[in-house]
Amino acid sequence: MAAHAGRLLRQWPMWQQHCCSNAAFHYLIFSPLLPVTTRTNSRRPSLTTVHLGTRGVHKLLRGLRPSDYQDANTASSGSDSDSDAVTYKSRNELKRHARRAVRWAMDLASFSTPQIKRIVRVASLDQDVLDAVILKLGPDVREGKRRQFNYIGKLLRDVEADLMDALIQATKDSDESKLQALSGPETLGVDDVADEEEAEETDCEEEEEGSHIDEATRWFDGLISKDIKITNEVYSISNVDFDRQELRKLVRSVHSRLEQKVDLEENTGKIDAARVSAEKALTRFLRSLAKRSLEIDT
Repeated sequence: MAAHAGRLLRQWPMWQQHCCSNAAFHYLIFSPLLPVTTRTNSRRPSLTTVHLGTRGVHKLLRGLRPSDYQDANTASSGSDSDSDAVTYKSRNELKRHARRAVRWAMDLASFSTPQIKRIVRVASLDQDVLDAVILKLGPDVREGKRRQFNYIGKLLRDVEADLMDALIQATKDSDESKLQALSGPETLGVDDVADEEEAEETDCEEEEEGSHIDEATRWFDGLISKDIKITNEVYSISNVDFDRQELRKLVRSVHSRLEQKVDLEENTGKIDAARVSAEKALTRFLRSLAKRSLEIDT
């Protein structure tokens, strides 16, 4: 009898755990909410009993989860990663658009006022763009130019990209036929005529004064005649920051116009106009470069 009682006492914790687990499970599934009681002398379950009971319930509840529970979580995390990828891609695209708009601003600033106004008119840009581009900054101002180009770039972000690229490239190449095709059937207005006259007057004034004119003329003749010494001299200028790639394009444009004049005898008037326009663009570039270089040296 004593041995039987001792065996029951040793097995008591195992029976208590089993009973508490089953009781807790049935309580969570089938029992209503606990009624409010005012008794204060009720026996509280020990922490060990509650822990052992709920541990078994958690195992059973995990077994009752639907089979697609993990798949749903995986799909949700996958969709989140896809949305993050789309967001990351759109940010990169915005950065590319911003950098391209700044390059547009720098290209516009290198053109003459009539050329800028023509691009603004054809691309249907705001007056703010024209005012910001025409604003002249000194050659020694770099931080101000950077801020100005960024500001102009913000104004140009909603512009039709293909049209803007075509207008800028045609202006660089002095391709009047392409510019006319992009502009459509439009005629010169009073403002355009005034701008052309003002540009011609400015060119005449530059021809009359400034020692940089002689230097630019020497550079022009050497580049057109493909003089190696003068070509190396121009491209090796280090005291002034300038776009060497743009200079190469201008020189190639003049060379191509001269070759067209030699090869083709018809439409000589149109070819001559394109050649003169290309030579003027190269002359303006070289005069600006020579003037800035002499100002820094002096």
